[in-house]
Parts: sequence; structure tokens; C-alpha cells
Amino acid sequence: MSDKEKLEQLKEEALGLMKKAGFPITGTIVVETDPKLPYMGYTTERNGHPLIVVAGFALKENMAINLLIHELSHVYRTQSGHPSHDQGLLLSVAAWIMHGRAVEPYQEKIIHAILNNLQDLYADDISFAIFDKTANLNEFFMGWIHEPVAAKTTEQKWENAEKLLSVAFAQGNLERHKIADTGGKVQKAVDHFLKKIDKNFADKYDFFKTFMVDLPEKVTEKEFEKLLISYLGQFLRLTN
Repeated sequence: MSDKEKLEQLKEEALGLMKKAGFPITGTIVVETDPKLPYMGYTTERNGHPLIVVAGFALKENMAINLLIHELSHVYRTQSGHPSHDQGLLLSVAAWIMHGRAVEPYQEKIIHAILNNLQDLYADDISFAIFDKTANLNEFFMGWIHEPVAAKTTEQKWENAEKLLSVAFAQGNLERHKIADTGGKVQKAVDHFLKKIDKNFADKYDFFKTFMVDLPEKVTEKEFEKLLISYLGQFLRLTN
């Protein structure tokens, strides 16, 4: 069986699991592999249809099915009109929070990343209900925990603020989905990170982690807009 045939077979399996769990996907879903992709995969759009790109290593190492379920969960959130996946809402709130200031490319990239954290949480509300939670998810999410840098410039402050939210996402996602911290490894990694980063950053960690754990599943556009304003506003206070 070719990689293309294997991926198509896995896509149909993932779509079947989504439908069985009560999250049916409508329309055409295109999947393809990218042998050079350094991370597991992503979703974009081509000719008006969702396109899921899977890394070659993810397919070879039997990680593609869980990736497809996660990416299809994003597609479901978009198709069902969940506010977390309303790109117009996300962009308008981000622009309003920045108050028309010129945004550097690194700032735009970081804002996109921290908004994507929220989208991933909502996608995982679906995917974690489907795929095997006995897998070593603690080790997987520890990949989101990175050493802070010595913040001497504005860009480095932004980098550390993003890393803080990445750590909050990792631990918050596990807690949100009631996945035990086996051996306390995640907590130890979090504690190490918080000791390394500036105190004013560390003091905000619990706000962001709790925010991610408590994000409501059922939320209106207006309610989510208020949550976004709070989330992005607290982030920007760190970077000033």
C-alpha cells in the first residue's frame, strides 16, 4: 500500500470515528503528506476544501490517526460555527486590543500562536473524547515547555510571554481533560520554568492556566469576545 493509499484509509477511519462520536464532518476533506515537514501536521484550505497535511514521519511512526482526528476536530469546530474558530472574530479582537499600533512580524506570529492555543483546547475537547488517552500524553505535552530567555529586548519579552502561555496550555490541556500527571513530571517541568522566568511573568501563570482549564464549551460570540479581550489584554500587560 502506498503512503497516499494509507493516508486515505486513515482519513476514512478518522471520519468514521468522528461521526460515531457525534461529530460528523460534511464536504470533501483532502489529505496529503509532506516528507520534509518537521512537525506532525496542520490544516489549511485548497480550492474551498479543508486540506490536512501530514508529516512523513507521523505517517511512518503510526501517529497519523491521532493527528487526523485532532485536525478534523478543528474542521468540525469551523463547520459548526464555534466562536473559537471564527477567524474574523479573532482578528478583529486582536486588532482592537493592539489599538491600531504597528505590529512587528514577530508580534503577529506570537499573537497567532497564543490564539491557536485556545483553538487547540477546543479541538482537543473533541479529539480527546475519541482517541486513546492511555498514550503517553504527558511526554507529548512536555514538548510545549521551553526554557525562557534572558529578556533584554521587547522581542525577548514577547518570546518569554509566549513561552509562559505555551506552558499554561500544556498543563491546562492535561488538567482540562483530566489526564493524570504520571510521576509529577509535568509539574516538575512547570516549576522549573517558573523559577527561571521573571517573577512578574511567573505571577501570571495561574491566571492563564486557569483560564485555559475553565474555557466554557458552550459560549456565544459575545461571551467569547469578552474572554478574548481578557486573555489578550493580560498577555499584552506582560509585554509592556
